[in-house]
Amino acid sequence: MQMTDDVPKISIISIIYKVEKYLPKAIESMLGQTYPNLEIILVVSEKPASDGGGEDTKASGDLSVCRKYAEEDPRIKIVVTPARGTGDARNKGLDAASGDYIGFIDGDDWVEPDMIERLYTNLRSYDAGISVCGKYSEYKDYSEADKQAPIRVMDSGDAFEMILRNTGFFFHCWDKLFKAEIFEGLRFPDDRYLEDRYVIDKAIARAGRIVYDTTPLYHYRMRGDSLSRVKDMAEYDTEADTEFCDFACSIAPRLRDLADAFLLYDHLTCIQNYLLYFKGQDTDTDRMKSNYRMHMDYVRSIGKRIRGNAEVGMSLRIKRLLALYAPYFLAFITKRHIRQMETDRRFQ
Repeated sequence: MQMTDDVPKISIISIIYKVEKYLPKAIESMLGQTYPNLEIILVVSEKPASDGGGEDTKASGDLSVCRKYAEEDPRIKIVVTPARGTGDARNKGLDAASGDYIGFIDGDDWVEPDMIERLYTNLRSYDAGISVCGKYSEYKDYSEADKQAPIRVMDSGDAFEMILRNTGFFFHCWDKLFKAEIFEGLRFPDDRYLEDRYVIDKAIARAGRIVYDTTPLYHYRMRGDSLSRVKDMAEYDTEADTEFCDFACSIAPRLRDLADAFLLYDHLTCIQNYLLYFKGQDTDTDRMKSNYRMHMDYVRSIGKRIRGNAEVGMSLRIKRLLALYAPYFLAFITKRHIRQMETDRRFQ
C-alpha cells in the first residue's frame, strides 16, 4: 500500500505487563507493518514503587524496552498506568487512540507484516464494521494454524453462532480490526476477568457486518500456564458466557438451543474442576461447595429443556449423566484426558 495523505490512521493498542522477554518481537512486528499510517499505543501497567498507594511507579523492564523503541520511532505512544487489570489497561489505550480504526496486539504475541493492511483491505472491500483474521497457536516446538476456509461475510447472528460452535474466531480482541466508532460509549469492564467477553458481543452487534478471513496472520503464544489456569478460570468462563448467551439470544433467538449446549458444557467443566482440584482442600471449601451445588442444580434442571435439543451431542449427554450419577468415574476419565493433553502439547 502506497502512502497517501488520505490513508486513514489505524491505532494499534498493545497491553503490556510482565512480558519483557517477549516484547521486542511484539513491538518489531508492529513497527514492520506494511500499512503506512499507524499509531502504536503501548499501555504499560506498572506496580506502584511505594507501599503508600501513590501513583508513582518504578520503571520495569517492560517500560524500559518500550522507551527504547519509542525513542527510535515517532509512531509509538507510551501510556503508563498502575496495574489495575487488563480491562482498565485496554480502556486507557482506547482513551489515548486517535485512529479511525482500532486493533489490538498483545505484548507477548507477534503478527505477520501484512496483518493490519489485509484486515483493513477486507474491511473496506466488504463494507464491514469488524474484520477478523486467522491465527497461529504457537507452542514451544511447533505452530498450529487455524483451519482454512473461504472468506466469509456475516451478520451479528451468524458471528454469534460461529463463536458458540467454536468453528472460527472467538471473543478475543487481538485478531480483529474495528471501526473506531464501535467503541464510542463502549468500554471494557475493569472489575472482571475475561474482559473481552463482555465487550466483543456488543461490538459485533454494532458492527452490522463482519468479514472473516481465516488466513493466519496473528501468532498467539500458548504460555506455559495455560492448562494450570483452567481450574481457576472455569467459573469466570461460565459467568461471562451466561451473559454472552443471553445477549446473543436477544439478538438472534434462533440460537437458544445452541446456547443451552454451550452453557451445559461450561457448567460440566466447572463440576469436573471441582472434582479434580477443589474437593478436600481447606481453602474456600464452603464457597467451592456452594458453587458445586449451583452447577449441579443447573445440570440437573436443564434435563427437560435439552431433551429434544439436537445441539446437545451424545458425548455431552453422557458427561451430564456421569456428573449426576457417577462423579468419581467422571473425575477419573478427566484426569486421564488432562494427562494426555499435557503430553501432546508443550507450552512456552
